[in-house]
Amino acid sequence: MDLAKLSQQAVGQGSPVSKNDSAIADGFSKAVEFVVTPSIFGVGGYFLDRWLGTSPVFTVLLFVWALTVTVGMPIREYNAKMRAEEDRLMGRTPQVGATE
Repeated sequence: MDLAKLSQQAVGQGSPVSKNDSAIADGFSKAVEFVVTPSIFGVGGYFLDRWLGTSPVFTVLLFVWALTVTVGMPIREYNAKMRAEEDRLMGRTPQVGATE
């Protein structure tokens, strides 16, 4: 369920959804993503641990991995957007795939 896409579809159909409402929907969808994704992986790890007869190894491992990926993706996205904006403001041409 992506509230940001739903709000964009509603705007396209002539619904009076403002830009602020879209930002609220984006924030809400990110908040849900930050909570639900690691929880699902943690629960999956719990059942995997029970099935394999191990301690909470997979529970902790999958939860921490999902949390790391869930937090890391928006950070990478933010850095890419800021680098593109900096390039735009400084008059540089963006270099695709370049790393510093």
